[in-house]
Amino acid sequence: MVWFGGRVLSDRVRDIVIVGGGTAGWMAACYLTAVLATPNENERVAITLIESKDIGIIGVGEATLAHIKQIMIAIGIDEGDFMRSCNATFKNAIRFDNFRIKGETFWHPFTQLSHVNSYAMVNLWLAARNAGYDGSYAEAVAQDPAMCLKFLAPKRPGDKPYDGLVNYAYHIDTIELGRYLRELGQQRGIRHVVDLVTDAGRDEGGNITHVATEEHGDIAGDLFIDCTGFRSLLLGKTLGEPFRSFNDVLFNDSAVAMRVPYPDGLRDIRPYTTCSAQDAGWIWNIPLYQRTGTGHVYSSAHMDKETAERVLRDYVGPASDGIDANHIPMRIGRSERAWVKNVVSLGLSGGFIEPLESTGIYLTELGLTLLRDHFPTKSSMAAFARRYNRHMASYYDEIRDFITLHYCLTDRTDTDYWRLCRDHPAIPDSLAEKLELWSHRLPTENDLDYTSELPAFSAVSYNYILAGMNQLPSAPLPAEAMQDLGLARAVFEDRAKGIAATVAEAPYHKDLLDQIHGGK
Repeated sequence: MVWFGGRVLSDRVRDIVIVGGGTAGWMAACYLTAVLATPNENERVAITLIESKDIGIIGVGEATLAHIKQIMIAIGIDEGDFMRSCNATFKNAIRFDNFRIKGETFWHPFTQLSHVNSYAMVNLWLAARNAGYDGSYAEAVAQDPAMCLKFLAPKRPGDKPYDGLVNYAYHIDTIELGRYLRELGQQRGIRHVVDLVTDAGRDEGGNITHVATEEHGDIAGDLFIDCTGFRSLLLGKTLGEPFRSFNDVLFNDSAVAMRVPYPDGLRDIRPYTTCSAQDAGWIWNIPLYQRTGTGHVYSSAHMDKETAERVLRDYVGPASDGIDANHIPMRIGRSERAWVKNVVSLGLSGGFIEPLESTGIYLTELGLTLLRDHFPTKSSMAAFARRYNRHMASYYDEIRDFITLHYCLTDRTDTDYWRLCRDHPAIPDSLAEKLELWSHRLPTENDLDYTSELPAFSAVSYNYILAGMNQLPSAPLPAEAMQDLGLARAVFEDRAKGIAATVAEAPYHKDLLDQIHGGK
């Protein structure tokens, strides 16, 4: 037995095997290579990634959350190089059309301004609204909607990488992102095996000892990461971990997607994602630099796939002629546990929540960040897994509740689908309790059930959705309600000046993209 720095070297996790490529697999490989790097040869971790050329990648234009910037910085990725390689544009916000009633729009911006002079902005806004102020909450407090409507970028050409006038994320081509990360990983020494995994060996304790491949034989490891998508080859098939479906809460279980080229000479590339509610679901519009990614997310219990595709083609118009549509069944929910024995699931293998709020890649990023903070030895594997699983389950369930808000608060009754959403039969108890509370006062951070410090959605985000869906208490909290309305008026007048100043500094989105992409 060899000791190093007070630790038993034989207890260390020395070999990580990632099964599956794509965005989840290669992001995991690149991130773990970066955060586990050490100059000490005795403590180095070897990473092998196995992917099959025969397994298709689910890749469309995809929107992200701002947390992706932290992952890119940790990996050491140049922002401009990443954007050029992935056909990327900037994302300032999400615009929701027709979710409460037809013809109505609201915004979910990235701006997280919560208080002014110790007063909650949302309560000052509610007091002003009750006194006749008619501006929307998002447009009153955030710069993002005004910037979006003018097609402005969130940063200036001279701003530092991953920094800007406002917080932002990206629209990216996920297939290109997977390729970009693969090339980067190969440059950084990650062992890349192109082969088909056919089986997995286990020891007497149930841990996986190796995976068997068709051409490369057995590949052994201490820690295995399952990035095999909806197949969940290691966690689900080999270890038999139960899957907890969310379909009783979130009714959409299918999607059909298309890659639509831009018309010649297009100048107005939206710096925001659009989600447009339809008869039995919603359509996304994700503007990339050279094309649009668009897709229809729908409930197969309320619409067949042929009708869903026709709805999407009608939405796109003549530009959809001759373009293939990709039909995607979605497994909505999460594995009971994300980490079992010595297998950690990331991406679709561990769970998926429909893409209404762009949480697909985020959940991979979250899992990696938590794995960094819970990176085990062999003897601490079980203890670390328990805490990791508690965190991940909490996040999946909280995001499930947040997405459900967009449906169960609707006033639409024009189709069976929307009547089911309005008269929701299975609102989770965790959300029902909050909705009762929020009928009396608007959300604060203390209302949320997160178990770590990396929330996807803060109380500010909940307030954007509640205000957008017109689900508001009759009055603000007493502390704000008793203030002179002149205070609220002054706050929003000052905020309007700040918004105007930011808008004046922001460049045109297409101009900045042309500069980054080289005008290609």
